[in-house]
Amino acid sequence: MRKVIKKWGWYKVLAKGNGFKVKLLYLKPFGQTSLQRHKHRRETWVFLGSQEVKIVERLKWHRLKNPGKNGLRLIEVQTGICHERDIERQRE
Repeated sequence: MRKVIKKWGWYKVLAKGNGFKVKLLYLKPFGQTSLQRHKHRRETWVFLGSQEVKIVERLKWHRLKNPGKNGLRLIEVQTGICHERDIERQRE
């Protein structure tokens, strides 16, 4: 499992196969992902621990925000076509 460092924290791919991918994500304190959407996949999140998180959704656009002083860990399950190139980011 290779850790992929991002501005908002990091992720590791735990498992992948035909039509699915499972990731462990870490959002650093006050970190947030880009505002994004996907045309060919669905994402489901399972939050680990009892941290507060904000999910901002506009139509199919979404982002994860960690408003807390502690890091936030979650499992992301993707189904469908699970390629990083499926991410469409909105300019802010």
